[in-house]
Amino acid sequence: MKTKFFIFLTIAAIAVASACSFSTATMSSFKTSKDKEGKTESTTFKGGETLYANAVITGSISKTTTKIWLTDPSGKVVTGSEVKIDLPGSGTAAYSLPLPMGAPAGKYTVMADFLDEKGEKKDSKSVAVTIEAGAAPPPPAATTDDKDADKDDDK
Repeated sequence: MKTKFFIFLTIAAIAVASACSFSTATMSSFKTSKDKEGKTESTTFKGGETLYANAVITGSISKTTTKIWLTDPSGKVVTGSEVKIDLPGSGTAAYSLPLPMGAPAGKYTVMADFLDEKGEKKDSKSVAVTIEAGAAPPPPAATTDDKDADKDDDK
């Protein structure tokens, strides 16, 4: 009986030690917003606005990296949108991407991968966003040569 009890305790101790060695770090949330602080959550943006995203990493006591990028309606990574954000542990990986005025309208996806200190992917999340056409830029101001303008007035 004592032998079975000793074996049970040994197995239980090994199980507890193994569980403690595994990381419970995760990306607990990933949201897009119209403001840096993430107070105005949104999934609709216009050309000329800045798209903000916050990936909240929890449960990590070691360095982590979060990769965030935007894919276009065809699934291709939008050039210049991919960034890597290093954190010393748990925290918020903050992302911002100014959308150009001429950004094509459509359904896009903001993607985030959470990597541990070894560079292994531990979690992934995405948010579908809509980019609407922005207002057209104002036409360039008309310039006239003051001398020519005076000549027209004289006629």
